[in-house]
Amino acid sequence: VEARVDELAAPGGEAELREAVLRYTREIAFGAAQIYARTAEARGAWDARLEALVVDSLVRGEMGEGLQSWASALNWSHTPVAVIVGHADGGEPENTIEELRAIARRSRLDLLAGVHGDRLVVVLGGTDDPLTAAGQMAGRFAPGPVVVGPPVPDLQAAAVSAAAALAGLRAAPGWPDS
Repeated sequence: VEARVDELAAPGGEAELREAVLRYTREIAFGAAQIYARTAEARGAWDARLEALVVDSLVRGEMGEGLQSWASALNWSHTPVAVIVGHADGGEPENTIEELRAIARRSRLDLLAGVHGDRLVVVLGGTDDPLTAAGQMAGRFAPGPVVVGPPVPDLQAAAVSAAAALAGLRAAPGWPDS
Protein backbone atom coordinates (compact mmCIF):
# COMPACT_ATOMS: atom_id res chain seq x y z
CA VAL A 1 0.00 0.00 0.00
CA GLU A 2 2.81 2.38 0.91
CA ALA A 3 4.42 1.90 -2.53
CA ARG A 4 1.14 2.80 -4.27
CA VAL A 5 0.07 5.77 -2.10
CA ASP A 6 0.33 8.16 -5.05
CA GLU A 7 -2.20 6.07 -6.99
CA LEU A 8 -4.58 5.48 -4.08
CA ALA A 9 -4.70 8.89 -2.43
CA ALA A 10 -6.93 11.73 -3.47
CA PRO A 11 -4.97 14.59 -5.09
CA GLY A 12 -3.09 16.43 -2.34
CA GLY A 13 -3.78 13.68 0.25
CA GLU A 14 -0.67 11.61 -0.40
CA ALA A 15 1.18 12.72 2.74
CA GLU A 16 -1.87 12.17 4.94
CA LEU A 17 -2.45 8.66 3.53
CA ARG A 18 1.25 7.74 3.84
CA GLU A 19 1.21 8.83 7.51
CA ALA A 20 -1.99 6.88 8.20
CA VAL A 21 -0.52 3.73 6.61
CA LEU A 22 2.67 4.08 8.64
CA ARG A 23 0.68 4.58 11.87
CA TYR A 24 -1.47 1.52 11.08
CA THR A 25 1.52 -0.73 10.29
CA ARG A 26 3.31 0.46 13.43
CA GLU A 27 0.28 -0.53 15.54
CA ILE A 28 0.15 -3.94 13.85
CA ALA A 29 3.88 -4.45 14.48
CA PHE A 30 3.60 -3.52 18.17
CA GLY A 31 0.57 -5.79 18.56
CA ALA A 32 2.45 -8.71 17.01
CA ALA A 33 5.49 -8.03 19.20
CA GLN A 34 3.33 -8.14 22.34
CA ILE A 35 1.86 -11.48 21.30
CA TYR A 36 5.32 -12.92 20.62
CA ALA A 37 6.61 -11.60 23.96
CA ARG A 38 3.71 -13.16 25.90
CA THR A 39 4.21 -16.46 24.08
CA ALA A 40 7.96 -16.47 24.79
CA GLU A 41 7.34 -15.65 28.45
CA ALA A 42 4.82 -18.47 28.76
CA ARG A 43 7.23 -20.88 27.04
CA GLY A 44 10.03 -19.83 29.40
CA ALA A 45 7.85 -20.39 32.45
CA TRP A 46 6.76 -23.79 31.11
CA ASP A 47 10.40 -24.78 30.44
CA ALA A 48 11.40 -23.72 33.97
CA ARG A 49 8.62 -25.83 35.50
CA LEU A 50 9.54 -28.81 33.33
CA GLU A 51 13.22 -28.48 34.23
CA ALA A 52 12.36 -28.32 37.93
CA LEU A 53 10.24 -31.46 37.51
CA VAL A 54 13.11 -33.39 35.88
CA VAL A 55 15.66 -32.31 38.49
CA ASP A 56 13.23 -33.03 41.33
CA SER A 57 12.52 -36.50 39.93
CA LEU A 58 16.23 -37.30 39.83
CA VAL A 59 16.79 -35.99 43.37
CA ARG A 60 13.93 -38.18 44.63
CA GLY A 61 15.29 -41.19 42.73
CA GLU A 62 12.32 -41.48 40.42
CA MET A 63 13.17 -42.78 36.98
CA GLY A 64 9.71 -42.85 35.43
CA GLU A 65 8.94 -43.20 31.75
CA GLY A 66 8.15 -39.50 31.43
CA LEU A 67 11.63 -38.39 32.50
CA GLN A 68 13.27 -38.84 29.09
CA SER A 69 10.29 -37.26 27.34
CA TRP A 70 10.35 -34.22 29.62
CA ALA A 71 14.09 -33.81 29.12
CA SER A 72 13.69 -34.13 25.34
CA ALA A 73 11.20 -31.27 25.44
CA LEU A 74 14.04 -29.24 26.99
CA ASN A 75 16.40 -30.25 24.13
CA TRP A 76 18.37 -32.65 26.32
CA SER A 77 20.48 -34.94 24.16
CA HIS A 78 23.93 -35.57 25.60
CA THR A 79 25.37 -38.58 27.35
CA PRO A 80 27.08 -39.51 29.65
CA VAL A 81 25.45 -37.74 32.57
CA ALA A 82 26.73 -36.68 36.01
CA VAL A 83 25.10 -34.78 38.86
CA ILE A 84 26.89 -32.00 40.75
CA VAL A 85 25.57 -30.88 44.14
CA GLY A 86 26.58 -28.11 46.51
CA HIS A 87 24.99 -25.41 48.57
CA ALA A 88 23.09 -22.57 46.89
CA ASP A 89 24.59 -19.14 47.40
CA GLY A 90 21.38 -17.59 48.77
CA GLY A 91 21.03 -15.15 45.85
CA GLU A 92 18.49 -15.32 43.06
CA PRO A 93 18.47 -18.96 41.85
CA GLU A 94 17.49 -17.90 38.32
CA ASN A 95 20.63 -15.77 37.97
CA THR A 96 22.90 -18.54 39.24
CA ILE A 97 21.30 -21.09 36.92
CA GLU A 98 21.66 -18.73 33.94
CA GLU A 99 25.37 -18.32 34.74
CA LEU A 100 25.71 -22.12 34.90
CA ARG A 101 23.89 -22.41 31.56
CA ALA A 102 26.33 -19.98 29.95
CA ILE A 103 29.30 -22.03 31.19
CA ALA A 104 27.69 -25.24 29.91
CA ARG A 105 26.92 -23.69 26.50
CA ARG A 106 30.53 -22.57 26.08
CA SER A 107 31.63 -26.13 26.87
CA ARG A 108 28.92 -27.62 24.60
CA LEU A 109 27.29 -29.49 27.46
CA ASP A 110 23.66 -30.02 28.38
CA LEU A 111 22.61 -28.66 31.75
CA LEU A 112 19.52 -28.94 33.89
CA ALA A 113 19.60 -27.27 37.30
CA GLY A 114 17.45 -26.46 40.26
CA VAL A 115 17.62 -25.27 43.83
CA HIS A 116 16.21 -27.69 46.41
CA GLY A 117 16.10 -26.06 49.80
CA ASP A 118 19.65 -24.87 50.36
CA ARG A 119 21.15 -27.23 47.75
CA LEU A 120 22.01 -26.38 44.15
CA VAL A 121 21.62 -29.46 41.96
CA VAL A 122 23.17 -29.51 38.48
CA VAL A 123 22.58 -32.31 35.99
CA LEU A 124 25.30 -32.21 33.38
CA GLY A 125 25.31 -34.13 30.12
CA GLY A 126 27.96 -34.65 27.50
CA THR A 127 31.20 -34.84 29.47
CA ASP A 128 33.45 -37.79 30.15
CA ASP A 129 35.24 -35.69 32.77
CA PRO A 130 32.61 -34.31 35.16
CA LEU A 131 35.26 -33.23 37.69
CA THR A 132 36.76 -30.75 35.23
CA ALA A 133 33.29 -29.47 34.30
CA ALA A 134 32.42 -29.12 37.99
CA GLY A 135 35.62 -27.14 38.51
CA GLN A 136 34.43 -24.60 35.94
CA MET A 137 31.11 -24.27 37.78
CA ALA A 138 32.27 -24.46 41.39
CA GLY A 139 32.39 -20.67 41.79
CA ARG A 140 28.63 -20.46 41.29
CA PHE A 141 27.97 -22.54 44.41
CA ALA A 142 28.09 -21.19 47.97
CA PRO A 143 31.32 -21.73 49.90
CA GLY A 144 31.62 -25.31 51.06
CA PRO A 145 31.78 -28.72 49.49
CA VAL A 146 30.74 -29.33 45.89
CA VAL A 147 30.22 -33.03 45.22
CA VAL A 148 30.24 -34.73 41.81
CA GLY A 149 28.33 -37.95 41.38
CA PRO A 150 29.74 -40.70 39.16
CA PRO A 151 29.11 -40.47 35.43
CA VAL A 152 26.25 -42.68 34.25
CA PRO A 153 25.36 -43.69 30.69
CA ASP A 154 22.15 -41.69 30.32
CA LEU A 155 19.54 -39.52 31.99
CA GLN A 156 17.49 -42.55 33.09
CA ALA A 157 20.44 -43.63 35.27
CA ALA A 158 21.16 -40.12 36.56
CA ALA A 159 19.19 -40.78 39.75
CA VAL A 160 22.13 -43.03 40.78
CA SER A 161 24.58 -40.17 40.23
CA ALA A 162 22.26 -37.78 42.11
CA ALA A 163 21.95 -40.16 45.07
CA ALA A 164 25.73 -40.53 45.28
CA ALA A 165 26.33 -36.78 45.04
CA LEU A 166 23.70 -36.01 47.68
CA ALA A 167 25.13 -38.69 50.00
CA GLY A 168 28.59 -37.16 49.52
CA LEU A 169 27.27 -33.70 50.36
CA ARG A 170 25.64 -35.03 53.55
CA ALA A 171 28.89 -36.83 54.50
CA ALA A 172 31.24 -33.93 53.68
CA PRO A 173 31.01 -32.25 57.13
CA GLY A 174 32.47 -35.45 58.62
CA TRP A 175 35.60 -35.06 56.50
CA PRO A 176 36.59 -31.38 56.71
CA ASP A 177 39.77 -31.83 54.67
CA SER A 178 37.96 -33.44 51.71
